[in-house]
Amino acid sequence: MPLTDQQRTRLVGQIRGIPLGFGALILFGAVLLWLPWMHRAGAALPPLDALFLSTSAVCVTGLSTVNVAETFNFAGQFVLLGLIQVGGVGIMTAGTLFLILSGRRLSLADEHLIRNTVGGLRTVTPFAVFLHALGFVLVLELIGATALYLLPVAGAAARSPADLWDAVFHSVSAFCNAGISTFPEGLVRWRHEPWRLTVIGLLVVAGGIGLLALVNLRFYYFWRRDRRARGYLTIQTRLSLVVAAILLAAGTAFTFAADWNGALSTSDLPARLGEAAFHSTMARTAGFNTVDVGAMSPATLLGTMALMFVGGAPGSMAGGIKTVTFALLALAAWTALRRRSAIVLWGRSIPEKQASTAILFTLIAGTFLLVGTILLLVSEQNAPSGATPHHWLGLMFEAVSAFGTVGLSTGVTPLLTAAGKLIVVALMFGGRVGPLMLALYLARPPAFSGVRYPPETLTLG
Repeated sequence: MPLTDQQRTRLVGQIRGIPLGFGALILFGAVLLWLPWMHRAGAALPPLDALFLSTSAVCVTGLSTVNVAETFNFAGQFVLLGLIQVGGVGIMTAGTLFLILSGRRLSLADEHLIRNTVGGLRTVTPFAVFLHALGFVLVLELIGATALYLLPVAGAAARSPADLWDAVFHSVSAFCNAGISTFPEGLVRWRHEPWRLTVIGLLVVAGGIGLLALVNLRFYYFWRRDRRARGYLTIQTRLSLVVAAILLAAGTAFTFAADWNGALSTSDLPARLGEAAFHSTMARTAGFNTVDVGAMSPATLLGTMALMFVGGAPGSMAGGIKTVTFALLALAAWTALRRRSAIVLWGRSIPEKQASTAILFTLIAGTFLLVGTILLLVSEQNAPSGATPHHWLGLMFEAVSAFGTVGLSTGVTPLLTAAGKLIVVALMFGGRVGPLMLALYLARPPAFSGVRYPPETLTLG
């Protein structure tokens, strides 16, 4: 059924609202971060770097041209944390927020899906789902901050208010997958504190598996024998968890093998395995690191770029093309290889139009990333950023990290030219708001012309 003029106008307004909303928040944050009283004594932040860091915070990326700990005082770090929190919550609940702002009621199909997913909610309204999601975010961040603060520190007699602030900042930054740290050396400070890194890793994973998956898990009582009392895990939740586990295990094994005698060689066997697992977790969603990414082998960097391009689950803090998109592409290829007519997963058939949408997402993302990478290579051709040990691979890694809103870097970020910084800003912004805009655009009813044309087979391969 075609859209009416009023519906089309509302849809265009909603689509425009995504970049305008995020853009306004970024500009507001850039002005605040640029103000002199946000900086430490003797530190200054140029306007372009303020724009870069504000974009990185709102888009929960983690790339920075300056050292956050050495540049900002408490007020500046508080503003930065606010941008991370507002940007992360806005990303995670964007779909629900647009339902609220548009005033559209949920359809019966929407209500049925949400009731199966969040069966504990008495009223299935967009505002109720949004409040439930907001509560989830705050509770998980509070649990993470408490754990980070209470865990003992080797050689420290008592905890200070600064320790409490560091715990809160890193909990929010981890759950929002921002990867920004208040330590001058980043999480390298906690390299030999596995329990703290475990808390960070769990927060990152929780922020990267998706809003509805988190709420679905909240109302799934796996220990109950009665299926009706136990609850139901949707295909979306199961697929998000399975793909996340597979990518985490594969990334850990690959990093462990590829950098056994490289960046991981200074640690013993258990520590090497832990550092490989931490890197694999951060590569898909956040930008924290405990080892020097610039010291990693080219093979590890290429594998990391693949993880960054895939990213996390839909409706999560993570970027990339999303795990479900990647899984759907793999399932479509496997179905074609087996000469089957339909994509079937766990006793359910997946509509063919969703496979087409997955291809569309991947092609647009790949094209945007390719153009951004080429522009970055051109802009940094004779600059210090292009003369790093990894040369063009370091710049390509930077582009993929920016688009996937990951935040890992080989050390290129502070060396970027003004043009290079603007290109990376565009990659971060496009990698974050682009999928949201496309998802909202594709949510409209399909157009049907009323005419069917005769099919004709094409030759492939």
